[in-house]
Amino acid sequence: MSIDTAMQRISEAESKEGLRDDDRGDQYEAYERTFRALEDITPDDDDEGVAVVTDWIVEQMRSTGERPSSRAVRQRGRKFCQKSGYEVSDNDWLGA
Repeated sequence: MSIDTAMQRISEAESKEGLRDDDRGDQYEAYERTFRALEDITPDDDDEGVAVVTDWIVEQMRSTGERPSSRAVRQRGRKFCQKSGYEVSDNDWLGA
């Protein structure tokens, strides 16, 4: 899944759930940064990490009625990497 597709899916889910636009721009930037970090860490061509984290974000919006924090998204990305056997340094975006 491409980053553009992931962001479009998040935006559509956000509209469907009727979420407010407060701090949306900052959160979207952090989400995109997380997706870029996942692309850099995971060498596969289908960007499975981006898809997994996108699915998680959409599910969080559906279940809580709110966008997950950028920190929660980074932690979910890190969890995916660890489960998949990819190392994440504490100095990396996903390690924060």
